[in-house]
Amino acid sequence: MTMQLKRHAGRAFALALLFLCGSVWPAETLDQQTRRIEAALTRMTQEQQALYQQFQMIQQLRTNEERQLLPIPTTVPPSPNYEDITRERYERAQRVRDLQSELDRLYARYREIEEQKRPLLEALSTLAQQRADEAAAAQTQSQQAPAPAPAKR
Repeated sequence: MTMQLKRHAGRAFALALLFLCGSVWPAETLDQQTRRIEAALTRMTQEQQALYQQFQMIQQLRTNEERQLLPIPTTVPPSPNYEDITRERYERAQRVRDLQSELDRLYARYREIEEQKRPLLEALSTLAQQRADEAAAAQTQSQQAPAPAPAKR
């Protein structure tokens, strides 16, 4: 695991832990908590989009390299050097393997972010449920409150 990947994973894990354990600031309202979680989710989604774009570019590079590995009927150079052709094929095959490794790394990071988003989405769902419960309780309380007595003169 690269150092940057470890740093991202650690930061996301700490964020998720904070959200699951409740608000860091006790006076934080449901709306503030919701905004904070949504901001974290937005950052994670943006990183996933960037990873996806990288994935697509590298996938296209790999496809182009693979096409060049296929024998295409062309005119043969005047005096092809077998060793040069073999070396070029090997180097191209190595580039294809390297690109595949990069694709695997990007896909793994994308999935890791998806897993890190899961507890944040659950926390967001919990906050939405709390907001709905509070609204229902406030409505019930206002319906049960006695009407104010008329002022005596």
